[in-house]
Amino acid sequence: MTEEARPSPPCAFGPALVIAMVWALLVTSAPAHAQAPSEDPVAFDIPAGRLSSSVRSLARQAGISVASRDSGIRRIQARSVRGALTPAEALRRLLRGTPYQAVSIDGGFRIEKRASTASAAKVSMTTAAQPKPSPPPTPPQPIIVEGTKRAFGASDYPGGVKVIQLDDPVARSAGESLDDALFDVPSVGGTALGSGRNKIFLRGIADSSFNGPTQSTIGLYLGEQRLTFSAPNPDLRLYDVETIELLEGPQGTLYGAGTIAGLLRVNPRAPDPSRVASEGWMAGGFTREGGFNWDAGAVANLPVADEAAVRIVGYGGEHSGYIDDPTLLREEDINSGSHYGGRAAVGVGVGRDWDVSFTVFGQHTEADDGQYIDGAFEGLERSERVAQPFRGRVYGGSVTARGVIGTLEVTSITGLVDNALRSVFDSSVLLNVGLSDPAPGSGPPRRPGGGGGGGGGGGETSSPPPEGERRAPRRQAFVEDREIRLISHETRVSGGDLDKASWFVGVSALRNRDRLRQVFVNLDPDSPDAPPFANQSYQLDELSVFGEGSYRIAKQWTLTGGARLLYTNASGERSFGADTLIELAEDPVRLLPALALSWKPDGVWMVYVRAQQGFRSGGVTIERDPDNNPQTAIFDPDKVRSYETGVRAAWGGRAPIDVALTLYHSDWRDIQADILDRNGFPITRNVGDGTITGLDGSARMRIPGGWDLSFAAVWNDTEADRLLPDGNVSPASLPNIPEFSGFARIGKLFALNARDELGAAVSGRYVGRSFLDVDQRERVEQGDYGALDAAVWWEREAISVRLEALNITNTRGNRFAFGNPFKVRTEDQRTPLRPFTVRLQISLRR
Repeated sequence: MTEEARPSPPCAFGPALVIAMVWALLVTSAPAHAQAPSEDPVAFDIPAGRLSSSVRSLARQAGISVASRDSGIRRIQARSVRGALTPAEALRRLLRGTPYQAVSIDGGFRIEKRASTASAAKVSMTTAAQPKPSPPPTPPQPIIVEGTKRAFGASDYPGGVKVIQLDDPVARSAGESLDDALFDVPSVGGTALGSGRNKIFLRGIADSSFNGPTQSTIGLYLGEQRLTFSAPNPDLRLYDVETIELLEGPQGTLYGAGTIAGLLRVNPRAPDPSRVASEGWMAGGFTREGGFNWDAGAVANLPVADEAAVRIVGYGGEHSGYIDDPTLLREEDINSGSHYGGRAAVGVGVGRDWDVSFTVFGQHTEADDGQYIDGAFEGLERSERVAQPFRGRVYGGSVTARGVIGTLEVTSITGLVDNALRSVFDSSVLLNVGLSDPAPGSGPPRRPGGGGGGGGGGGETSSPPPEGERRAPRRQAFVEDREIRLISHETRVSGGDLDKASWFVGVSALRNRDRLRQVFVNLDPDSPDAPPFANQSYQLDELSVFGEGSYRIAKQWTLTGGARLLYTNASGERSFGADTLIELAEDPVRLLPALALSWKPDGVWMVYVRAQQGFRSGGVTIERDPDNNPQTAIFDPDKVRSYETGVRAAWGGRAPIDVALTLYHSDWRDIQADILDRNGFPITRNVGDGTITGLDGSARMRIPGGWDLSFAAVWNDTEADRLLPDGNVSPASLPNIPEFSGFARIGKLFALNARDELGAAVSGRYVGRSFLDVDQRERVEQGDYGALDAAVWWEREAISVRLEALNITNTRGNRFAFGNPFKVRTEDQRTPLRPFTVRLQISLRR
C-alpha cells in the first residue's frame, strides 16, 4: 500500500496527555458543610417514586440537608412515607428494603450503602498483629434494573435479565471494553472483526457475520441514550461505569424497532454534588508473539454548586499486534491498534423536584490491519498484498431531565450520535483474476471446512482468459466509508406503587441516516485510481406511543402488560448512475405487545411466563447485475415472536446463593442477513424463516471463607428454512450460534488486616461449534474452543493493584472465520484469540 493509504501513527501526545490527566485529577479535595436537623415531628407526605426524588422531597418538607454520595439512588423505586415523623424516622422508612442507610452527620444526614459483613469484619480488626480470618460472604444487595423504565428490582422483573456489576473485583477490571465484559456471558455471542466493528448477538438471534445496512438485533444504550441503530458496537471502554444490563428477548414494546434480540444498557456513574472525588488507572502488559500493551484512564467528580456537579472521564490505550505477514507485506504484528476517548457529564438540580443532566462522549478506535490468519500457515500468519486498516470514531451527546409533578415522575431525553467507519479490504484478487475470470471459490482449491454447493448468488462461473492475456499481479484496495447519524427523543411519565400497581406511558421519535460509499483504489503507479464505485444513503424515521403497567392481581401474583404503536417511514437515495429516490413499500404502522405473569410465593422464589415481540424495518442494499454494475435492491422487514418461562431464587444467610433458569422459544420470520455475492461483495437479503429453542442457566454462591463461585451455561437448538437462489428451500441451522457454551469462575477474598484485602480468581469459558454463512449455500466451521483467565489483586482504601493473566493456555481457537470477504471462499481464514497476555494495573482513588 502507498504511504498515503497506510494508517497514520498514533497520536504522539496521547499517552502523555492521559497520564497527565491522571495525576492532575488525583490532587483535588474539598470541605463539606451541613445544617443541624430538628428532632421535632414533621407532617410528611412523600409519594412513591424514584428514591432520589423522594429524598429531595423529604429534605424540603423537613427543612434539612440530606447528602447522597451514591448515584445509584437515582435508579431505586421508593415507597411512600406519610404521617407525623421525625426526620430520622422518615428516612429510615424511606430507605427500608433498599441497599442504603442514613448516617447522621454534623447538622444533617448522609445516604450511603449499608456496610457489608466483609467490611465490618475488616473495620473490627484494629491491629495487623491480630489473626487474619477470611471475611464472611457479602450479603446480596438488591439489584435495580433501570432498563425496565420503572426501576424494577432484578428479582421482580418477569423476564430474562442479567446485570454485570463492574465494581465487583472478583469479576471485572477497570480497563475492559464492552466486548471483553460480555465474553463472560454465554448467552451473548458476536463477531470478532475487531474493536469498533463487531456485532453483538443475544439468545440465538444472529443475523449474519458481515456488516451490511441491516439494523442491529439488539438495542445498545448509554444510560437513557440510544447509541446504535444500524451501526456496529462502538465498543466504548467501561471506565467509570456502574453496571451493564441485559434484557433478553425482543424488546419492541419498551424500545421499538431493531431490538429483536434484546437490550444492552451501559450505566455510567452520574455527577455527585456532595463531594470532590477522583480516580485514575494506569496499566501495562505484554502479549506473547506480540509486544507491549498499555492503557490509562482518569475520572474527576467536581461539585460546582450545592445542586450541581461535573464528572469528567478521559482514557486511552494501545495494544500490540500478534499476526505476521512474512510473504508480501513483510511486516510483523500487523494488527496493532489504539483507542482514545472520553466522557463529560454535568448534573444540575433545578428547583426542588427536577434534575437536568448534559452528557457528551467520544471515542476513536484504530486498527492497522485485520485480526485473522490463513490456516495454510503454521503460525499466526497470512499473506495479503494490501494492508487492511480500520478507523472508527463515534461522538454523541444528550440532555436528560427527570422530575416530579405531583405524584408522577417525568423523564425526558434527547440525544445525538454521529458514527463514522472506514474499512479497507484487499481486493487484489478481483484485479488480478478479472471480473471475467472464474468467480472466487469456483476456480482455486476450496478452503477446508467449507460446506454446501457453489458460491453465493447461485455459484455463477465463467471461463478464464487465454494464457497470453493474463496480467502481472497488481494491488487493489476496496474502501468502504459509512457515516451514520442517529437522533432520538423520548418522554415518559410513570406513576403508581410497585407494591400494588405501577405504570408508565410515553412517546418517542427517532431518525437514523446511514450513508455508504464504496470505491476501488488501484495502488500500483501504472494503474490510475478507479472512480467511485457506489454511493447510497438510507433514512428511517420512527414515531411511537408506548406504555406498560403491572398490577398485583393476588397476594403472590402480578400481571404485566404493555404495547407500542409504531409508525415508520423509510427511503433511500443512490448517486451512482442516474440519481434515484427509492421508496420502501411496507406497512408503516405496527403494534408490538408484551404480556407477562409472575408468581412470588415468598422472598426467595419467583416464577414467570412471558410473551413479547419485535421487528426490524426493511432497507436498501447495493447488489451487482450480471455485468457487475452496481444497482440498488430492497430487503423486507423481519420479525421475532418470543415465549419464555423462567425461575429465579435467592437465598441469604451465611452462604448467599442466586440461581436462574430460563427456557425460551423464538419464531423468526423473513430473516434479514448480510451474505456475500459471487465476487465477495456483502449484500443483504431475506434468507428464510427460523426458530430458536434454548435453555439458559446460571448460579452464584458466596460461601464462608471468602469463596465466590459462579457458573453459567446456555444451550441452543436452531432450525432454519433457507431460501436458495433457485427458489428452493434448504433446511439448516442458524449461523454464528453454538449449540452449547459455558462459563465458570472461582474466586477468594482474604482480609489481611484492617485496611488491606487480597483476592484471586480463575475463570474459564467454552464456546461450542458454530458456522459462518458465506451465502445461502456455503458455510464455514468456527468455534469449539476453551480458554482460561486468572487475576490476583491487592486493595486498600485509596489504591489497588491488579495482575491479570489472559488466555493462560494460549488457546488459538477460531472466534470468527472471516477476515477478507474477497478471499473467504479460497482461504482457510481464521480469527484466533489474543495469545497469552499479562497485564498489571494500578488504580488510585481520592
